Amino acid sequence: MGVGDLVSKVASMFGGGAADAIGGDFDFGAKLQDLGVDASMLEGLDIEKAKAFIEEKGFDLSMLDSLGLNVDDLIAKFTGKA
Repeated sequence: MGVGDLVSKVASMFGGGAADAIGGDFDFGAKLQDLGVDASMLEGLDIEKAKAFIEEKGFDLSMLDSLGLNVDDLIAKFTGKA
């Protein structure tokens, strides 16, 4: 898969254009809620367990890492710990 394909795939996950996805101009929380994940489900989990839980629900966090987005920060904001 080429970079363009990867960006397009990520952008389609976020329901916006590639520029929106790369710029972080998407609602991470809304996407998690679309998968049935809310902040209360992550309470008491350390960051690694929270990541594993989110990935089990079908959200590929590695795509965000590859775009340079800090997944730890996104999860912290989602759970209100940032």
